[in-house]
Order: sequence, then C-alpha cells, then structure tokens
Amino acid sequence: MSAARVTVSTFVLLMLLAGPECSSPEDDESTTTESVEGEAADVAGDGTDPPTEPDAEADPDEDVDEPLRTATVEIYFPSALSDGLVGEFREIFDTANPGDRAKQIVADLISGPTSDDCLRAMSPSTRLRQVYVLGDGIAYLDFSSELTEGVGGGSMTELLTVYAIVDSVAFGVREVHRVGILVNGRPLETMNGHLDLRRPLKPNSRLILGSIVVDAGTLAPAPGIAD
Repeated sequence: MSAARVTVSTFVLLMLLAGPECSSPEDDESTTTESVEGEAADVAGDGTDPPTEPDAEADPDEDVDEPLRTATVEIYFPSALSDGLVGEFREIFDTANPGDRAKQIVADLISGPTSDDCLRAMSPSTRLRQVYVLGDGIAYLDFSSELTEGVGGGSMTELLTVYAIVDSVAFGVREVHRVGILVNGRPLETMNGHLDLRRPLKPNSRLILGSIVVDAGTLAPAPGIAD
C-alpha cells in the first residue's frame, strides 16, 4: 500500500473518531440568541398585558358601618313661670360610655332652652372641662369659672341652677347616682353662698314641675339652705 493511500485512510479514520462536526463560535452565538429570544417571546405572550386576577367579590357577611343610634333624654332648666325645673327633650348619641353621655347632656344644658317657659341654667360661655365617672356611681363635672359668674339672685336661683345640672346628668345617665361639681379642677364649696356643694348631691325630682316620683329610694330632698 502506497504512502498516500495510508495517509488518506488515516485521515478518514481520525475524522470518524472525532464525532460530529463542531460548530463555529458564530453558530453558537446565533443558537443562543435564538433560544433567549424564544424564551422572551414565551414570557411576553402575544404582546398584550398579562392577565390580572378578577376582583374579589364582596363578602356578604362583611361588617358594614351602621349609623350611630340616638337616645332621647330630658334636660332640666329653671322655670320662667314658677320655682322649679322644666324638662326639654333632646337627642344625644346613644353611647355606652357614661362620661360621653354626660358630656352631651351638659353641652345641651349650656346651649340653653328652646322654650320661652325656661331660663338658662348657666352662662353660655361656661365650658365643661372634663367629666369623671367613678365606679361607685359618682360623677364629677369640672367646669370653667364662668359657671359661678352668671349666678345671681337668692337661694332659690342657686338651688335651681345646681339641680338643673345634677338632675339632668343623674336622670340621663343610668350609671350616675350622685353628681359633684368642680371649678377649674377644684371642689366648689358653694355657688352663690347659699348651697353647700362640698359633697356630691343626689338628684331631686321634687324640684321638677309635674314630675312623679317613681323610685323614692334613689331620690333625696334638696339639702338645707345655709344661713
């Protein structure tokens, strides 16, 4: 066998042993690019925005805010026609918090009566600074100094002014059985020199004109007038 024939045979054998033809770098780059572009096309889809989840349907059992309930209370003002207190009905928010309920009642008391048969119990410039309701049924109402500035006249005027406050709160807030009056955070000894206010007072329905005593055990006569 000639040398040329051996060389050709050897070359053919080596080519068979080397396997399939290797691709060029240009071919590899083209293949990689096509693969990446294909994956991107799969992600992008048909070019439209990706589908979004449908809006969740409203839960029929979900709590819906209900309007605040109201309650009717009676606010007491000094009568313009006689010595006694006259009631006017007012609407307040029916809150379970006794302090908040007392604040609403006193706010209506400060705003004054709507009937000509009633007089103001206190100056409209009076401010209720705070309300403290204790666990033993005593409520302390802390007023600004204007509370005492508008009180004039004799002992009956002072008596009706005090019990307009006490009766309105005690009969309008079931948790309250006695009412103490403070001014600027301090106990008030007297409003106009006639009535002792150093202790919380029970409500007194006997001062309310036309009232009927239903539960005498919860009521008490007005305290004695100081000399």
